[in-house]
Amino acid sequence: MKNEYRIVLILAILTSICMVPAAAEDTTVGGDQGWYAVYCNVYDANIYLDEKYWGVTRQGGAVTIPVTISAPYKKIRVQKYGYSTFTDSISNVPGKGEIVSLYTTLNKIPETTQTAVGGDVGWYVVHCNIDGATVFFDESNRGEISQGLVYVPVYSTGLPFSEYTVKKDGYTTYTATIATVPGKSETIDLYATLNPVAATATTAPATIGGDTGWYLVYCNVDGATVKFDNDVKGQIAQGSLKVQVYVTGTPYKTFTVYKAGYEPYTGTIDKYPGKGETVDFSATLVAETTTTNLPASTPAQKSPVAAGLCGLALVIGIAAASVFSRK
Repeated sequence: MKNEYRIVLILAILTSICMVPAAAEDTTVGGDQGWYAVYCNVYDANIYLDEKYWGVTRQGGAVTIPVTISAPYKKIRVQKYGYSTFTDSISNVPGKGEIVSLYTTLNKIPETTQTAVGGDVGWYVVHCNIDGATVFFDESNRGEISQGLVYVPVYSTGLPFSEYTVKKDGYTTYTATIATVPGKSETIDLYATLNPVAATATTAPATIGGDTGWYLVYCNVDGATVKFDNDVKGQIAQGSLKVQVYVTGTPYKTFTVYKAGYEPYTGTIDKYPGKGETVDFSATLVAETTTTNLPASTPAQKSPVAAGLCGLALVIGIAAASVFSRK
């Protein structure tokens, strides 16, 4: 009876030896972790997070990038030859096991701009709320705004421009300084907002259809589109957009501000400007987030060392059992 008790005790000890390394192998390696899912309208574009390369975009899907919650990335850059470079700051940090979606959009550079002859070429993309406005870099005419923007090619090795001006008859002229120069195949976005010139007492009103007032829409995201009811009024530039309305016209009921990658903002229009008056509205856009459960992890591989240790333990157990049974 004593021998049988000893055999059972030895086998229990040896079994516990096998179980310890196996349990250790199931422990997840690393600290708390989340993911960024990067979407893009163009595939095979290079993805960089804080200048670290993470591969290329995929057609019809997202590229999932792991991120340590305690040390998140702060900036995303996506670029491809022939397209304007996308850059943006990253404001959302995923929680443990969560996924935050990042949406990027690349615009194709016009053919005439791509074939610029000479050294390394980059581009300024000037955004403006008034089509037909003329863009000047220093004193040089660089084209007109069409569909909200114009591309201006520059040589990265050439003499840099110091300021840009956007103007159109009937609107206030916009001028700002140029602080940076794009590198080869890179783009830098510049924004300009033109506001209608208010009629003075000595000037006959140029606008047909009655007296006018303005709505001034403020937003925290440049490039966001502003829509009154179903009418698109322009894009936010340097934090605001001024919208002219007729005080005798049919009043608008709602305004919506939206941009890809952000939750749309819709507000009610309950104030109407009088002649020459301005009514302010504010819209705060919040980046979209997508929380998704992690895919099932791949089962841990059995360590060959642990397997060998278990086999050795079983051999020792059988030998011990044989010895005690003879006694």
